[in-house]
Amino acid sequence: MVAITCADTESKIVRENLLNRSHDELLEVVPLANIVGQLTLSGDDFRRQLALGHSSYSVVRPELGFITFVGLHDVSADGQSARFYWMMMRPDTTVGEPGHWLQTASKQAKLDHVLQAAQKLSPDLREIFELTPVEGIREERHIWRDLELSTLPAGRVVLLGDAAHAMTPFKGEGGYHAFLDALALSKLFAKLSAEGAQAPTNLSAIKTAVEAYNTDMLRRSGKSVRSSRISYDEAKKKVEKRQAFLAPMKMIPKEEINLEVTA
Repeated sequence: MVAITCADTESKIVRENLLNRSHDELLEVVPLANIVGQLTLSGDDFRRQLALGHSSYSVVRPELGFITFVGLHDVSADGQSARFYWMMMRPDTTVGEPGHWLQTASKQAKLDHVLQAAQKLSPDLREIFELTPVEGIREERHIWRDLELSTLPAGRVVLLGDAAHAMTPFKGEGGYHAFLDALALSKLFAKLSAEGAQAPTNLSAIKTAVEAYNTDMLRRSGKSVRSSRISYDEAKKKVEKRQAFLAPMKMIPKEEINLEVTA
């Protein structure tokens, strides 16, 4: 029998016992201070956000000292309103330390901080922050932490997903690697079953198979943990060199943007 654990929060105790190290020792704080807000928009406010990005958009300008991300969460059934969320992030090496101002800041203080910073943006890009009510500011602290392991013990407990390689969401690769982990494990179990190796007494075959899975999984995911960790600095460098983040994108003329709701 093999036990599997995949979600970071739920697997904290399992991972600590498996590695004999505490949660705080294993996870590394990513030096970015983050404030998150959410709001519902309709009418022209909704349309203007869709014109900026039908699903999401970011502002990355090194001279501002921060990066913003705005995402469309969901749209109402009638298509006339939608819930949006946003993040404003600043490089901050002290964000994980006791006494950091975001630990005790009120929602109003966080919003005031964002609005002051957003004054550097053009009116269309700062509008979503100005439309956000105080109650839309998330109260909890958002501290990014990631996990890069060099080895894992091979046995009946197997880690995958965030339990094995928690990473920031900036590159959108966390879920991708969790799927790859699951596919790799399914092949491992199929192979063990075909060989008749899942019997509780066949620990040697289980250990060998899990060891191979761990080695491949940590090598593959470790690259994404590292690249996600430094994605903020990479984004800044690409902007300074006027390079595209992923692939070159063509701007759609405003007259070609269709915001009409169709059945």
